[in-house]
Amino acid sequence: MSQTDFERVYSRAPWEQQVGYCRALRAGDMVFVTGTAPVDEDGGGVFAPGDAYAQARRCLELIERALRPFGTDRTRIVRTRMFVTDIARWAEYGRAHAEFFGEHRPTTTMVEVRRLIDPAMLIEIEADVFAPVG
Repeated sequence: MSQTDFERVYSRAPWEQQVGYCRALRAGDMVFVTGTAPVDEDGGGVFAPGDAYAQARRCLELIERALRPFGTDRTRIVRTRMFVTDIARWAEYGRAHAEFFGEHRPTTTMVEVRRLIDPAMLIEIEADVFAPVG
């Protein structure tokens, strides 16, 4: 893959077609994972309503799943951005983040937002990944 090539991965999320985006995109040595919400396994509902820790953990697991087609994993994530609906629950989100990454800590940002696409969603996370080709 040359530095100017793009490789895209899509999921079953209905919003991809409606909004016009892909789940993850490789551009050279970088992979960008779109905002990841805590959806259940069917993709039609919210995972663990009311549980900030479980929702954060679910988002991170879904991000790692999106990285598999690119042959990489959480250890290559260099930055996350957490959009949360209640910053007072920062410790719950943070605990999930810290446990998920262990010693492979990325840079991160946590920002409070007014709401997400579904009122039961407490968090959405996006990620940037350094994943050299070859």
